[in-house]
Amino acid sequence: MIWKYAVRECKAHVMMSVLCLVQAMLLFAIVVGMLSIFMVRYAGYRPVRKLVERKGFICMLDSSYHMDLENGMMVQSSQAYEAMLKDAHVEGQYSVDAFVEEPQEIADARKRNSYYKNVWAYDDAWISGYQPALKSGKWLQTDSTEGEYLEAVVLQNKDQYKTGDVVYVDTNSTTELQTKIPVKIIGEIDPAADIIYRSSNNGSVDYQILFSNMVKQTDDLSKLDYMESEAFNPVEFFISKKNLDRVQEAYADKESEENLSKNYENVLKTKKQIFTTILSGVTLITMDRNCSESVYRYNKNKVAQISRFGFLHDLDYIRKNTWQNIMADLSELIPVGIGMVLFTMISFVTLSTLMYQKNMRKYSIYYVQGLTWGKIFRIHVSYIFMIVLAALLLGILVILAAGHIGIWSGLAVQLGVVQMIGCLLVVVLLLASSALMCLSMVKGSSAREQYGKGI
Repeated sequence: MIWKYAVRECKAHVMMSVLCLVQAMLLFAIVVGMLSIFMVRYAGYRPVRKLVERKGFICMLDSSYHMDLENGMMVQSSQAYEAMLKDAHVEGQYSVDAFVEEPQEIADARKRNSYYKNVWAYDDAWISGYQPALKSGKWLQTDSTEGEYLEAVVLQNKDQYKTGDVVYVDTNSTTELQTKIPVKIIGEIDPAADIIYRSSNNGSVDYQILFSNMVKQTDDLSKLDYMESEAFNPVEFFISKKNLDRVQEAYADKESEENLSKNYENVLKTKKQIFTTILSGVTLITMDRNCSESVYRYNKNKVAQISRFGFLHDLDYIRKNTWQNIMADLSELIPVGIGMVLFTMISFVTLSTLMYQKNMRKYSIYYVQGLTWGKIFRIHVSYIFMIVLAALLLGILVILAAGHIGIWSGLAVQLGVVQMIGCLLVVVLLLASSALMCLSMVKGSSAREQYGKGI
């Protein structure tokens, strides 16, 4: 019965209902627009937020050395790097002295004395911390126990390899491995995807410093006509460091000690190592949030002493710059947006209150005929709810239709979960404010008095 009366109110006050509908649609448009701008800027940061919002620093390592050793050997693992720091955790990447191709291509390259590296290994923290967009297949897994072959995802500028292909890895040296080590391609990275590799270092000192992008960086270099040192190999293979260690241990016994010694003079067979790895690329050094300032400074100074790097920044500095860039210009739009929201809400509530006051005579008759004030109040709130719901549904349809025909192309307008939550909060605020205003009008009044107000 309540909804029946609410529909009657809509029919009885078409003009006022339409005005309220337009006001509510305008309000939803403002909310969706502002939240869309924020979400577009936040979308890139969200996947790596947990990596960045910690205590520590980020650096772009070229190489690191054991300074306490006479020969200054390069650091080959994050564990070895951690051993030179105090109460720190290192999450690193590795340049692997190996290249992956078809067996015949490997043989042809060796004949030409053409050796290069196209294998990159990740610690588990990078694998679980961020997954780039894939064209096919799946991302690397931290819980994989595979030890018979390497599992790799490939990044390439041409469709040379596909998910499911099996190729082979070899050392980038004059000595050919006697034992062929297979590499199974489990996924293919979208060339246009941002990946954590070697930072593009494009001048931004926010979360984007983590990323490289094959398409963007190749295009940028081509525009500069600077191709002597390309940002990416035509094909790059990314693997798990744990997977690499297990495979090396399994195959080291098969590979002759003599053959290994030809590749690396100081590598003993007991180390179970075939490929040299160098800690390199974007690296995170993190500490407990409660660590002392002296420990923090010691670790940062130590990193500066033992490493060659492109940059070294505090994570707190990266975090602050990120949020500053996300909120850039929004800080000016927010007061304007809030003002528009408040103005629209006040206009809507005013119209709702005027309609309630105009209907007082009718509501008093309802009361005399047996309806309680509670039911009468619910009739009016249901009437307002119908207008607000219609405005929300119409607004959604307009946004979807505009997106379908391309009106939003190049704009930040989106309709996601956050935007819908914002709209639902607006619905609650409109209903609550309208209800409170109407309640204040009838509180302590009799039906006769309300009848008189409605005349």
